[in-house]
Amino acid sequence: MTLHSEPEGIGNEHRENMLKQVRNLIRNQYRASDRERRRYFRPDTRSIEAYEDSLIPYRRDLVEILGWPLTLPSQEEPPSVRMERVARDPLGTIHRVWVETLPGVETYGLYFRPKGKGPFPLVISMHGGGGTPETCSGFFNSANYNDMTRRVLRRGAAVFAPQFLLWESPRFGPDHKKDDIDRDLKQLGGSLAALEIHRLRRSLDYFLKRREIDANRVGMVGLSYGGFYTLYAAAVETRIKVAVPSCGVTNRKIYNWPDMTWTGAAQRVLDIEAGALICPRALYIDASTTDDIFSIHHGRPIARRIGKFYEKLGIAKRYVANEHGDWHALDVKDGWLKFMFKHL
Repeated sequence: MTLHSEPEGIGNEHRENMLKQVRNLIRNQYRASDRERRRYFRPDTRSIEAYEDSLIPYRRDLVEILGWPLTLPSQEEPPSVRMERVARDPLGTIHRVWVETLPGVETYGLYFRPKGKGPFPLVISMHGGGGTPETCSGFFNSANYNDMTRRVLRRGAAVFAPQFLLWESPRFGPDHKKDDIDRDLKQLGGSLAALEIHRLRRSLDYFLKRREIDANRVGMVGLSYGGFYTLYAAAVETRIKVAVPSCGVTNRKIYNWPDMTWTGAAQRVLDIEAGALICPRALYIDASTTDDIFSIHHGRPIARRIGKFYEKLGIAKRYVANEHGDWHALDVKDGWLKFMFKHL
């Protein structure tokens, strides 16, 4: 008995058509999601007070999108912390710290206390992909961070530089497999982004209780992945009064990296809406015209749209979209620093 047979590639054109159909489906759904997101996100711009009140449900929705552990109830008691002094230098005192983030989970980082009595503003200095607190603080070289931590410290602010699951391995530690962890957390109802932002929240719960810190003067600056986290952390955490995301604000439909995407985000909150959730607090978006990781051509329209919210409220001076020519780096010029301390 002879059974039917065919050349192995006979169905290739059908599979190619299937793939085209799926890609067209996604393209069309993205277009529809843009319209849906514009209908959904309509904060009240009649006044600053009305705007802030209208953001409450949107911020709650963002927390739900990111998931556990951000969805945990806020805690009145600050977390337990271990602290170990590393050194004193001409800029102040440096400590290594371990902040209890969740039971059995600590956030490692560096705490820089400037000279003087205070109270000092507190700035979070957020490293990027492949980085560490030591790298962005210039302990051995500052790379494209351009001495981020110590430039802030020289201005008289205390600085907390936390470690996220982003370090280069094996240079700075074992392979963290962050995308695997993100998938695990998403199956558990959360995300890696939610865990990392929760680290910042619990760290602030501790640092803002310290006597030398002015709890009303909190800023955050970050490069690359750190810029992404600066944008979304400030969108969620209103204790951050001024945010400087560098080389990290972009079009998430194009840069849809696993740990930067969440179910339903395209219909509700992407980078434009995250920036609008920071408004009316101060926001300085730093970007490079020569960035070949996050192209300026995709980020520029996003920054422009965010600025419209500040303009509608008559507070355009609280927003800057800066561009420079230094590849995927924090601007070496001090415009962002002057802006930050003006609004702290």
